[in-house]
Amino acid sequence: MNERKGENLKLKPVFLLGSRSSFIREDKLGFIDIADESEQNAKTDEILHRLGLQTEAKVLVRKDEDLHYLDTNIDAFIVFAHSPKRFPSIITLVDTGVPMIITSEEGALGEVLDTYQCIAEYDNVKIALGFEEIRRKIRILKAVKELRTTKVCVFDTGKRSLDAAAWYKNPLLKDNFKTQYVDIRDFENRYKGVDKVEAGNLAKEWMNESEVIEPSLEDVTKSARLYTAMKNIIENMGADAAYVLWCAQFEPMLETKMCFAIAKLNDGGYLTGCWRGESLLPMLILHALSEKPVFFGEVHTYRDGIMSLRHCAVPQKIANCQYVLRKWRDRQGTVTGYCEMPKGEVTLVNAGQGDRIVVMRGDALQSRDLGGDNCRTTVWVKIEDEEVVHNLTARELALVYGDYVEETREVGKMLGIETI
Repeated sequence: MNERKGENLKLKPVFLLGSRSSFIREDKLGFIDIADESEQNAKTDEILHRLGLQTEAKVLVRKDEDLHYLDTNIDAFIVFAHSPKRFPSIITLVDTGVPMIITSEEGALGEVLDTYQCIAEYDNVKIALGFEEIRRKIRILKAVKELRTTKVCVFDTGKRSLDAAAWYKNPLLKDNFKTQYVDIRDFENRYKGVDKVEAGNLAKEWMNESEVIEPSLEDVTKSARLYTAMKNIIENMGADAAYVLWCAQFEPMLETKMCFAIAKLNDGGYLTGCWRGESLLPMLILHALSEKPVFFGEVHTYRDGIMSLRHCAVPQKIANCQYVLRKWRDRQGTVTGYCEMPKGEVTLVNAGQGDRIVVMRGDALQSRDLGGDNCRTTVWVKIEDEEVVHNLTARELALVYGDYVEETREVGKMLGIETI
C-alpha cells in the first residue's frame, strides 16, 4: 500500500504554567492550583495522552527563560494556558510567526479566551475550545502540509496543459504541487511486460470476490495487468497521487478501459482520479482531511435540491460492498465495478475555472446502475443549501462520507483559494 507521504506534522505542545498552574477540578466545576512540579508534569502528560500527542515533545514554561532555546523549526505550537502569568511568554511565541493554536484543558474556556485576547490580532494565532476542536485544527494543518508537498503523476498521451483546471491556475498550488507526466512508452512497455499468469491469478481473485455479469476472465486479466503497470509507475515515480486525463484516450494502446484498475488502485491506497482534472484538488483535500476513500464524479442531473453524480471508477472501500463487474457502458471487452453507495451525510467539493472551490454538505439518498450509455455508479445527493449550487464552476466534484465542510473551507483559505 502507498502510504501518505512526506514528513509527519511537527507539533510542539507548550504549557504555560508559571510557578503555580491552574487545572480543572475532578468534578469539572472549577479549578485547582497546583504548585508541585511532578504533579504538573503528570497532568500535562495526561492531557497529551488524551489528545494522542507525544509527551516527549512538550515544553513546560515556568519562567520566561524556558523559551530562550525553543526550536521553531516546526509546523505549529499548541499552547496550553494554565497560568495567569503568561503574557510575556505568549508574545515570545507569537513573534516567531509559527502557526499557533491557543487552548487549555477541556472546559477551561475562560483561560483560553483570556490568553487569546492579547494576541487576537496576529494572523498566525487560532483558538481551540476543546479537545475535539484541537484534533480538527491539527487535521487542517496536516492536510495543508500534505497538499503543499503532494507529488502527482499524470497519465496523458497528449501531454495537454492543465491550465483549465482550477487547482493548477492557483499560483500557490502551482508552485507547490509537483506534477510530473508519465512516460507513455514506459507505461506501454510495463503494461505489455506484466506476467500474464500472475495477472490472470489476480483477475480470478477479483472475480471470485465479485458478482460477474458480462466481463470474461480475459477482460478482467487486462484490468489486472493495467493495475499492476500503473501501481509500479506510481511507486517508481514516488508519487503521492495519480490522475488520468480521460482514460478513453488509452483504449487503442490498452484495448480496454482503465475504470476497474483505477478503482482497485484506490482500494489499495493509491489515490487515483480520472476525468478532466477539475476533481483533483477536491479529491486531494477531502482525502487529506478524512483519510477516507473518495468518490470523484461528474454532475449528471439536478432537480428539487437533489443532485445525481456518476462515475465508473468507484473504490469498493467507500461502500464496503461487493463489486458487480460490468462492461463499461455498452463497450465489449471492458470492465467496471458497480458499487452500491451507502446512505448518509457527505461533503462535496467542486473546483473549476478560477481560483476557488465550492463546498457543500449533503445526504446521499440512493445509488443505482442506470445501464445503457451511463457511467455504472450513479448516486443521488440531497444538497443542504440549494443556493450554493448556483456557485458551481464546473461539472466535476469529489465526495467523501462525513462532515468536513468547515475544515475544507479552512484548508482552502490557508491555501489562498477563494472558498464558497
